[in-house]
Amino acid sequence: MGRPPCCDKVGIKKGPWTPEEDIILVSYIQEHGPGNWRSVPINTGLMRCSKSCRLRWTNYLRPGIRRGNFTPTRKASSSTSSPC
Repeated sequence: MGRPPCCDKVGIKKGPWTPEEDIILVSYIQEHGPGNWRSVPINTGLMRCSKSCRLRWTNYLRPGIRRGNFTPTRKASSSTSSPC
């Protein structure tokens, strides 16, 4: 029932990303932009599914992403922006 996972295809790599894969993904996105994620694995030669590429970019490699603990300023601004 439902749709099978996207990474059940033969030859799709699972597990941690290597620094080389990160470099390939970042350079492709910088050149072409984060638009059509289906084309990323095909055009780069990465043996990853498109969802894995998108999540890697969004959660780890995207410029401007904040890492680490919340500063008191960020914590206060995030708690005041909540409607609850």
